[in-house]
Amino acid sequence: MNTYDQVAYINAPLTQTHPSRLHVTARLHGLRPPPVDRCRVLELGASEGANLIGLAIAMPDAEFVGIDLAGTPVARGNQMIADLGLSNVRLQQMNLLDLEPSFGEFHYILVHGIYAWTPEIVRDRVLAVASANLHPDGVAFISYNTYPGAYLRQAMREMALYHVEPLKTPDERLRGAREFTASFAGARTDPDALDTAFAAIAAELADSTDSSLFHDDLTDIYHPVYFHQFVSHAAQHGLQYIDDAATFDAYPRNLSEEAFASAQGFGGGDWIRTQQHFDFLRGRTFRQSLVGRAGKAPSPHWQPDHLEGCFASTLARETRDGAFVLPDGNRLTTNQPEPIAFLRRLSATWPRASRIGNAETEMAAQFLRMGLIQIHAFEGLAAKAGQRPCASPLVRYQMARGINPVTTLWQEPLEFSEDPPVRLVSLLDGTRSRAELAAAMECAAESIDEQLAELSYYAILTA
Repeated sequence: MNTYDQVAYINAPLTQTHPSRLHVTARLHGLRPPPVDRCRVLELGASEGANLIGLAIAMPDAEFVGIDLAGTPVARGNQMIADLGLSNVRLQQMNLLDLEPSFGEFHYILVHGIYAWTPEIVRDRVLAVASANLHPDGVAFISYNTYPGAYLRQAMREMALYHVEPLKTPDERLRGAREFTASFAGARTDPDALDTAFAAIAAELADSTDSSLFHDDLTDIYHPVYFHQFVSHAAQHGLQYIDDAATFDAYPRNLSEEAFASAQGFGGGDWIRTQQHFDFLRGRTFRQSLVGRAGKAPSPHWQPDHLEGCFASTLARETRDGAFVLPDGNRLTTNQPEPIAFLRRLSATWPRASRIGNAETEMAAQFLRMGLIQIHAFEGLAAKAGQRPCASPLVRYQMARGINPVTTLWQEPLEFSEDPPVRLVSLLDGTRSRAELAAAMECAAESIDEQLAELSYYAILTA
């Protein structure tokens, strides 16, 4: 039996895989990626399709195909697809090694959680598929664990595997691994830097879900690579590196100015070597790299003018003291009228994205790099609550079955911890007026208005 049939892998939306984000990143590097409104998307290792189903809801004119070796999660996902009545997404139980060019051409290919956890033949096949089945201007997303940071996790994993070797069942191995990792807490009375690092890795594994611990750390294969090794492997298949999916991460914000300058100097003008030295200095453990067909010559530097016609959004709210603050605490304070007007417009139009004008491209790129805004290829389906509010059918489906977190229309996981929103969302099928919703919830009209405004902010309403 496949291990993913034995222990369910927690399948969740992966915001960074959104075709819109891949499209924008490629544009920033001077490329001309395919439009996303009617694109074809392939996900390898799609599990039960939590990622693709959310995309299919938010992009009804696009087509999504997912394959996975494990039959049980594929069956669960196809049941959800049938329940939701979706016709633009399908899941197929299939061995990645059997996927041929005749399977079809796709504008965007997504591969998460495979490259570092599979045999060499599968890793090679991932890149072969990304090359053979990718549209000439398409973009592939491939995540993988990287050295040097992965060395510590690899050592902890090997110790845990030794400890659980006599144990046979998944439950026994999970319990054994948790007992072992817990032993590192306070193990040394006078810890040095290495002791502290191992204790931190052990604590991270101890706090991980059964799904992550079993499939990511107790699996038979764990094969991180250096960034430059991945780039070379991709090149063997006619693919070239574009950027990482976390667009602002290519310009590390947690390095001193001296370290940043050193990495650039060590790179000698070569972008790949510079990025590799950034990884060295940061002890990087994970990358989400975007690749495309070789020969397209992506610029190593962003080309902000290519953002004209894209759409920007922000979760930032303006405070009384004039600051724009995101939920994670990231904030901007400025007395410049142009940034203030731009952010106010984005805040006012959220959860829809707002078109970026020619005079706003440089500012948009700067805010994206700071993590203050997101940039999209389209304005999105999310809307403010209308007179007969309607929630995403996927969110209503998930809430009705106690699935938490739910998937927003911008492909973000959203966790609800209180009952009133759950009860209210179940009523938001577009048939009830605000007055009828207030009566059903047995609350004042003002309370319904407040709750709907908050649900609008979460980007889960379509009307």
